[in-house]
Amino acid sequence: MKKTLFGMIYMSSYKIQLNIVDLRDLTIIEKLDSPSFLQANSKSQVFEQDMDKICDAIEGFKEKLAEYQIENFKFYGNEQLIDEMSASFIADQIKVRTGLKIVWLNGGQIVYAKVLSGLKSLEVINQEDSTIESTYLLSLGSAMINLSLFKKHKFVSSWSLPLGPREIQEIAEITNETPNNPIDVINDYLIARIGHLARQLKENPSSSIIIQHADALNNAYLKQSNSANKITHKQFDDFYNQLIEMPLNDVMQTYHLEPAVAEHTIPNAISIKQFISLLHSKNIYITDMSVVTGLLMQEKGKKPNYDRDIVMTSAQNMASRYLVDMHHVIAVRKFALHIFDRLRNVHLLSKRSRKLLELAATVDGIGSFVNQLSRYEQSAEILDANKLIGLSDRDNEVVSEICRYQTIDDDHSAPNIGGHHYRHLAVDIQLEVAKLSAILRIATALDASHRQKIKKIVLSLTKENVLVVRAKTNADITLERWSFKKRVKLFEDVFGIKVILKQEGMNRQ
Repeated sequence: MKKTLFGMIYMSSYKIQLNIVDLRDLTIIEKLDSPSFLQANSKSQVFEQDMDKICDAIEGFKEKLAEYQIENFKFYGNEQLIDEMSASFIADQIKVRTGLKIVWLNGGQIVYAKVLSGLKSLEVINQEDSTIESTYLLSLGSAMINLSLFKKHKFVSSWSLPLGPREIQEIAEITNETPNNPIDVINDYLIARIGHLARQLKENPSSSIIIQHADALNNAYLKQSNSANKITHKQFDDFYNQLIEMPLNDVMQTYHLEPAVAEHTIPNAISIKQFISLLHSKNIYITDMSVVTGLLMQEKGKKPNYDRDIVMTSAQNMASRYLVDMHHVIAVRKFALHIFDRLRNVHLLSKRSRKLLELAATVDGIGSFVNQLSRYEQSAEILDANKLIGLSDRDNEVVSEICRYQTIDDDHSAPNIGGHHYRHLAVDIQLEVAKLSAILRIATALDASHRQKIKKIVLSLTKENVLVVRAKTNADITLERWSFKKRVKLFEDVFGIKVILKQEGMNRQ
């Protein structure tokens, strides 16, 4: 078959599906879905009680891939609703029984794929209305609701709220023995949960909202030939008012939904209504583009600019939220990347490592917001709790640990390369963390005063294996020299290279 055909297997908490796709234009040639999964009551049971169903579906998918003569395919799973141990056991069972290896996606990677699909939806919408400037993407999910903001078709920010439909249903169930209207109780609960978000958002009556992963709404109003469609506020209100009075069986029949999807339709609709009210958006759009769309965009490779914009914007948003000195960040980031690029034959790290260094240089100072004394450890703790979107668990850990090991205090309890904490890191990241930490340490020293006194650096490696860093500046860099001397030891230990800082006036070539 065509070399552009690709197979995408994706397993959500509802079902496992196969998409046969032409990567040239992301056209879906054929789609196969498994029967919907049983909805577990605990994380340890998600997927586990459906292993027979999952493995039977995978065997069917393998036959379909063979029919199309497709050898190029990927198998992803949504890890948000399960813990790490369960994910390991499930992956092992699938590997043993089907021979396929599943790649688990964390919450940040799911958000990243959703953001990519939102950008794709905007491209479609823009063909009909090119005047749209501010757009929110409201993406419903089994574990959380994500809200992303785009301005002029560029990613601005994203917020994730732990508001899965199961949690909302639990709130509804507590009203069974009371005279209270469950819709009113759910609304009160949602208002309380999104209150902090409401305080962050500026009202923009001219903005638009795109609603993603709303199957019933799509089945009601999305034209079959379109992947995105505009609906009126009245159409949504009519849909909502009809839906909330329906028994579950009627929801399934009216909107052609599987039971697992149908039982979450009303909680999702209530959430949508609350967000429409919160955002006061002028236009409402619905889309059938999904996480799978974003994953396919990554596979196609149509994301170099998106990747830079989304991931780096996420890091810069975090730095701004914790009041980091962005002028200092820009200077340190520039020096760190220059050192990395000039020493490629010394560190032997990949382009991916360069990106992680750039991200670490952006967020390593966020811990100062909490505690100046242990600011780098605090930075690591914040990053452990607030993953950068688009990064795997491994890459998030590398960024976090680079920040942690910026510590140069003489306090023996402070983390250090080779110490207790470091020895417990996965072996495959220890050397990468050490090398990138060493580079960032000396880059940070070059702007120790936070006044950007050094405008440019020139590196040269002598035959005697001495790295000479020439700082181009006419300013007094006594503080930078002192900091450089303290911070350079890790670099010398890791790379086995002596480093010297020399000052040269700006007029010297």
